[in-house]
Amino acid sequence: MKLGDLAAQNGTRADVKEFGQMMVKDHTAINADLKALAAQKGVTLPDNLDAKHQQTVDEMGALSGSAFDDAYVLAMLKGHKMDAKAFKAESAATTDADIKRFVDKSLPVVQTHLEHIKAMKK
Repeated sequence: MKLGDLAAQNGTRADVKEFGQMMVKDHTAINADLKALAAQKGVTLPDNLDAKHQQTVDEMGALSGSAFDDAYVLAMLKGHKMDAKAFKAESAATTDADIKRFVDKSLPVVQTHLEHIKAMKK
């Protein structure tokens, strides 16, 4: 299960539920673009989360109520800060035009999510 799905199910705040739904929608689209790019480049992507991310999903799945909401907002804030930084670095460093196009297309979505979650934290 994805964290966005958990937020839509386990969140008690309306904004947490809505953000979770947005994560599922937007990240599904980004992941589809990434899968297409990977196929074009002959790269096989893993089907499952790595152990660290699966642990986060498992831990979050055990939470409910305001404890879930608070943990989810913090996790999304931390994750989107790291993602935005990584996407900016990759955009500046890559020499592959296809990868740059993917990163530059995806970065505004990640940055919008970051701004949205920052506002939820306040």
